[in-house]
Parts: sequence; C-alpha cells; structure tokens
Amino acid sequence: MNPEPDMGIGQSFGVACGAVHRAVAAGLLAGLVAAGPSRLFAQDEAASGPGGVARARFLMGTRLAVETEGRAPAGAVDAALDEVARLERIFSNWRRESEVSRLNEEAARAPVRCSRELFGAVRSALGWAKETGGAFDPTVEPLVRALGLRGDEGRLPDPEGPAASVGDATIPSAPAPIGWRHVHLRHRTHSVRFDTEGVGLDLGGIGKGIALDAAAGVLRRHGVRRALLDFGGQVLAIGHPVRFPAWSIGIADPEDRDKVIAVVGIDGLSLATSSNSERFVETPGGRIGHILDPAAGRPAHFQGSLTVAARDATSADALSTALFVMGPDRGSAWAEARHIPALYVWRDETGTLRSKSSHAFEERFGIGGSREGDPGWGERAGRASESRQEAW
Repeated sequence: MNPEPDMGIGQSFGVACGAVHRAVAAGLLAGLVAAGPSRLFAQDEAASGPGGVARARFLMGTRLAVETEGRAPAGAVDAALDEVARLERIFSNWRRESEVSRLNEEAARAPVRCSRELFGAVRSALGWAKETGGAFDPTVEPLVRALGLRGDEGRLPDPEGPAASVGDATIPSAPAPIGWRHVHLRHRTHSVRFDTEGVGLDLGGIGKGIALDAAAGVLRRHGVRRALLDFGGQVLAIGHPVRFPAWSIGIADPEDRDKVIAVVGIDGLSLATSSNSERFVETPGGRIGHILDPAAGRPAHFQGSLTVAARDATSADALSTALFVMGPDRGSAWAEARHIPALYVWRDETGTLRSKSSHAFEERFGIGGSREGDPGWGERAGRASESRQEAW
C-alpha cells in the first residue's frame, strides 16, 4: 500500500514504448464510487501451462484477472486473489459486517481503533483528498446512500432540498456534512474519529487500487516477476512479457467498450480509466453515474473517459477519480502542472471523437491530444497503435 500521495509520478517516466504485445479488446472502463457485493463463482476461472498461470475471480463488484508469464509457484495467484477477498471484507460498504461499515456507524460517537489495513487506506484516501483539493473525497458515503446508488432505483438530488456544508460550499439534498476534514486520525492508536454525526467513508474510489497493490505484493513475495493484473477499469503490470518490452492495453471508445481506439504499452506501471458510461442507475429523471462530484453533490458532469498512469495502483485509482471529477479543462491543467500522464477522451455533439492530454501522457505513450481538444485524435491514435503492432 502507498500511504501517501506520490506527486513525482510523471518525472520518472522514460520515452514512449515502441512496441506492444497484444491488444486487450475490452479496454479500460468504469471507475466506481462503490464496489458491489462479492459473489464467488463455484469455481474460479483458471488456466495454466508451461508459460504461466491465469486465474480470475469476481471481487469488489467486478472481475479480477491475474496472468503470469514464466513459472509461478503453486498457489501464488490464488493467494493474491485471496488477499483481495480479505481486503474486500474490510473495505466494502456493501457488507454491513465489514470493518468500514462498523467505523461509519461508531466514529462520530468515539474514536474507533482500526486494523492496519483500514487505517492505512483511510490515511491514503485523506492524503489524496488534500492533494486534489477535494476532487477525490472518501466522505461521499452519505451522498451514495442519498442517491440510491447501491440499489436498482437511484434518485437525482432535489435542487430545492436542504443543503449540507462541504467546506465553504453547499450540497443540495445531502443528508450529512461531506468533506474529508471531518475525519481525524490518531496515528499512535490507529484510530479514526468523525467530528460530525452522519459522516461516512466510502473507499470505492481507491479500494481497488489498494487491493491491486496488495495482490502484486503477494505475487512478488512468491517470486513472480512478470504478471498483469486486470481489475475492471484498472490494470497493474509487474515487469513486462518475456518477448516484448511492455504489456499492451487497449483504451476503449467512451461510448462503446468493444471498440478499441488506441493501444498503449505499460511496464511496471498501473493504468486506470474512469467513466460514468459503464456503471450507472437509470431513474425517471435520467441516468445517474457512480462517480460523484463531492462539491456539487451530484454525479460528475463529464461524459467521456479519463485514463491516468502511475507507478502504483493506489495512486492511479485515486487520480482517475479526482481527474474525472475535475473534467478535461481543469483536470488536464492540474495533471500538466504535476507531470502526471493523463488522457481525456469524449465525443462531442456531432459524435466526433475528441481528446485532451498532458504532455507526460504524450511523451510516455506516444499518443495524445491537443490542449484544446483534438477532433482528429482517434484516427491518428488508431494508426499509431496499428503501426506499433505491425512492427512486431
């Protein structure tokens, strides 16, 4: 787990990868506010051979697939999946018996002593909330409940309803104060306290990243040196394939997950994509996405996708949520100032594919868009991806 924000992400990146191994047709998609309840299949999807091991399991509301290259010790991949299942039991707001659910129930009345894992997750989440000026904020739990995002019948906030404080701003219809400054840590005792009744934590915007880093740690301790972990809208690469300099990852059209519009190569990095088009709740008033803007008290307005790269999965997960909430203009400027590789993709009112990216993304992956939004990006990115694949 990376407990503190790492804002030197872009500075250590080299030049763009010149080749890719294979396209992942499904691409990278939804970043979620909250993971759904786990349902373990009767038998995990599994495959193995002399070249490596592949396993998949439904965890944190989505499919986690792990693929290794080279020989992996018996049980290494299963141990990594088991670790994610263990963290789900700690982090999941879908489980009333989880540790975070107990924390939300009790922390406004008295400090709650937490496990090492939960305290570290809360500390990391608060660090990213501070770094992003609240664009990422783990205290959106009351808003998730108010909007009905854990059920089949969501509801839009009432603009005429009562407001709750969020710093100096207001949120219509929010049932409780929202804002990361309401959460206080006692490091000596690993305790967490809320200063206002009704505050609640939702770790869905960072939990998958923490789980990916933990799973990768298990694999490394078992001696695995080459692996790709694919967790819904986020991937994490350990090393690179034997015969190629990078794992290739497809970036999907924000409105069609089966259409890959670009392919990038990653080696020892995590790549996360957030989009509201994949996970949402239909209501009589319209579609409600699962990525929430804490300051507005509503689903984030941006309708495209945001892809970001970082050295660890925890950072990538938090950044993908924050940058999506910021939107292309503010988000690309914020990423640019911090040398973070970030790419926004969306379709305008004419259906034309547009993009906006930081220089760090263009330099690292060899594709990107103009500062003002580039209508020809999709076609050029596709040609660039094809040429890299043909080179191998």
